[in-house]
Amino acid sequence: MHKTFSMLFGAALLSTVLLSCAKHEEQTAVDTTRSVSVVPAPQRAYPDASLSIVSPSEGEQLKNPVDSVRIVMQVSGTDLGVHTDGDSTLGIAYSKQGQHIHVIVDDKPYMANYKNGEPFNVGVLAPGMHTIRAFPSFSWHESMKSPHAFATRTFYVGAAPSSSAPANNLNGPLLTYSRPKGTYAVGEDSTVLLDFYVSNATLAPNAYKVKLWVDTTAMPDIVKWQPYYINGLSKGKHTIKLQLLAPDGSVVPGSYNTPSGEITIQ
Repeated sequence: MHKTFSMLFGAALLSTVLLSCAKHEEQTAVDTTRSVSVVPAPQRAYPDASLSIVSPSEGEQLKNPVDSVRIVMQVSGTDLGVHTDGDSTLGIAYSKQGQHIHVIVDDKPYMANYKNGEPFNVGVLAPGMHTIRAFPSFSWHESMKSPHAFATRTFYVGAAPSSSAPANNLNGPLLTYSRPKGTYAVGEDSTVLLDFYVSNATLAPNAYKVKLWVDTTAMPDIVKWQPYYINGLSKGKHTIKLQLLAPDGSVVPGSYNTPSGEITIQ
């Protein structure tokens, strides 16, 4: 009898300890939840930068689909491959190779081009229609939002498109995702740059807006086109999603106007 009572008492005590630990762990998880904020980043004057895509030409058909595609771009008004003054003092990620062009193929993450006027290899592309969007950036990956800094190009790889191929309208309101991107080995106290490019539309409280989600949390609508900082991201993977909204609050149609990116904080 005494032995049975001891066993029952021990089991009850163990259950109490485990329950207490579970509650403690649950409480700890709640106590350490981090608050994510999005705040305007400091701004500096943009140079009078201009970018043009030299090749391929608009609508060009590249006949061999197994060849790597090379894009030639020309930038004036700013220098590539040089450091922007103060790039290491901002407390955010920057490229040690300096200023560069963000080259976006279709809806893929951008590639960085540091050579002005030289062929830039974007790899082998699948047969069909493709779109290039490009703009120069400071060392810390902030896009230069000059009047003529953004350029697009639509071209084809392989067989000629049929007459019923869908049009790729880049002349309407257009949202281009740029940063954040990749892995940040900076820990939970990091500041991450949020940057995007708005074309053929003006952001304002009563005009176009950008909807922002950090993971599954909807943040306040963005009503001014400028760089922002995301603070408070925990370690691990995060998804950043943007959406271009019309003045009436509807989503602007277009395959590129709801972009997203996945990043990792280490």
